[in-house]
Amino acid sequence: MHSAGSKRWIFAVLLALLFPALAIHASCVAVLGPGNWGSGMEEHIPEILADQSHPALDGYRSEFSNGTPPAEQTAPAAPPGVAVRGRVAAVDHDESSGLWVIQSQEGSGRGDERHFYLWSETDDFLGELRLPASFIFDQPRFIRRQGETFVVLERRNTWLMPVRDKLRRYAKSWFDDTLRPERSLYLYDLETRNLSYIGPGHSLAVSPDRTHGALLRSGATASSFYSLHLWAFESGEIETVVSLHESEPGGGRSFEYRWSEDSRALHLSGNSAGFERRNPQRRTLNHLHIRGVPGLYDLNRTSQN
Repeated sequence: MHSAGSKRWIFAVLLALLFPALAIHASCVAVLGPGNWGSGMEEHIPEILADQSHPALDGYRSEFSNGTPPAEQTAPAAPPGVAVRGRVAAVDHDESSGLWVIQSQEGSGRGDERHFYLWSETDDFLGELRLPASFIFDQPRFIRRQGETFVVLERRNTWLMPVRDKLRRYAKSWFDDTLRPERSLYLYDLETRNLSYIGPGHSLAVSPDRTHGALLRSGATASSFYSLHLWAFESGEIETVVSLHESEPGGGRSFEYRWSEDSRALHLSGNSAGFERRNPQRRTLNHLHIRGVPGLYDLNRTSQN
């Protein structure tokens, strides 16, 4: 049977070991931020598929040989005759429902006042989405799930803040996972007007049929390593396609991705310093992921290579 003195001795030893470790950890969070905490980022080195016999491959190779379509290069604009406050920052149009979602901003800095409008072609009604005033949202996109149309928004929640606020947020984030990532996705229900948290992610590219999305996950500010994921809206399943570095760390994203016209393939282009976190290997990207086929096709190869 242990005496009260021995129990106090054990407690003192544990405290002496744990307190310095916790203090060092808290200091790192205070200075550097939480890094990849809650980012959902994964290192995933894909198989580069040698078999070039997939029946759709030549068609995709032709489709993606012409660069970015002109429609993706135009500046966002509201529909003719629709007036919104401020300048238009982003627009999405769902032709099947006749709905438009419009993001506008007033101001000239990070503290811009943002507005999100929903406009219907059928009844010419313009309404503003009810969103939390304390949240910073961007890039509204329509998606389709269970036969209904929803809006997905990207939330920005930077860890660049005073040390005291950073440590307070970090402590709360152990019990609230929405506080962890710097960039995350939310779903807005147009019928109920409810807003729900989806998970970490940003830079959502929605397929033409609006049933799937491609998104990135990355660590805190200045992270140069990403993972690319496919999100099936109906099931909610998110799969990891590839991880990759910026071509020049800190130089900004050096790659792009876009969907095929049939919504079954995702094309990856640009440059990267490789797929592995600790083994940089410069690559020129001209790769294709076909839904349901694990790995990537290198479109620079041919069936004879």
